[in-house]
Amino acid sequence: MTICEVLSLRYQWEEIVQDYKLDDYNGTIDNLTEFVESGVKGNRFRPNFKQATEIARQIVDYYGSMELLGRRLAR
Repeated sequence: MTICEVLSLRYQWEEIVQDYKLDDYNGTIDNLTEFVESGVKGNRFRPNFKQATEIARQIVDYYGSMELLGRRLAR
């Protein structure tokens, strides 16, 4: 995945969750991880929840694979 694809997914996620119940709507890796782990609370019946979860999981998984390769993305 290229950085452009990651940024595009991040933008899509931020647009989907703008009306969700979240502490922070920025697509940082910490916020995406928190959403994957506990975003279901109060949001599972909101429009496009499944898509938002899939996007967040994709980005978090990609970030995790980069750490395994010894590359770190800035938090």
